[in-house]
Amino acid sequence: MFVTTLVVGIFSAYRNITSSVPIIIPEIRFGWGDAVVVAVLALFFIFFSRYQKIVRFSFKLFLVLIVFSGTSAIMSTAVSPPWDIWITIFIVAVFLSVKNVLTHNVGIILAVAGIGSLLGLAIYPATVIVIMIILSFYDIIAVYVTKHMVKMAKAMMESGAIFGFIIPSQVSGFFSHKQEAQIQAAAGGQFMILGSGDIGLPVILASSVVRYSLGGAVVVAVFSLAGLFITHLIFVNQKERKPMAALPPIATMSIIGYLVSLLT
Repeated sequence: MFVTTLVVGIFSAYRNITSSVPIIIPEIRFGWGDAVVVAVLALFFIFFSRYQKIVRFSFKLFLVLIVFSGTSAIMSTAVSPPWDIWITIFIVAVFLSVKNVLTHNVGIILAVAGIGSLLGLAIYPATVIVIMIILSFYDIIAVYVTKHMVKMAKAMMESGAIFGFIIPSQVSGFFSHKQEAQIQAAAGGQFMILGSGDIGLPVILASSVVRYSLGGAVVVAVFSLAGLFITHLIFVNQKERKPMAALPPIATMSIIGYLVSLLT
């Protein structure tokens, strides 16, 4: 699933920059205004965390919006109008109606790959690397020190809106009902969760490299996959299985991949 997301994201970014029809993607610059927006959103979820109905509705709505946006971005590079929007609507309808693990993961693949590819083309690689480093330290603090990331993840699972892959221990688990998988994942059972940020940031970095070198983007993708493998080894070899910060190993290997791509 991780590989598929990277491949689809790189493909979408490459199609965007090689399209015969000019596609204008504004350059993203982070300033104080963006920091205020992020802070307001964080305060919103913290303040309303006690109101379960509001939290559940907000998470579900946001999840549907990102699946729609990401799928639309992918379809616009694969098929011509108006088929792109009709296929997007169909996929979102299936995502909402078929509530199994496989459908959920396909929706996340399209969401993360689509949005990640556009963000990658709007941000320079150096900026993505800085964001990765900052979020890696934040991930460590949020998981092991304040532990609010763990609480947030549990709230998302309880709401039925998981922003990431639901990973079963067996292939048959892909056809399990999503709610059952969420319960088992929360209890440390036969399912694991890999957050969308851990998936999306390598996609953004690889997509940002596409504008300079398709081969370089592939190198970044391969190294990020190695980072995921390291994360998996650390996770399964814990004496007691607990939530862990997955981003630092993935981000480290992705950044190393970018540095290697500069030499090729």
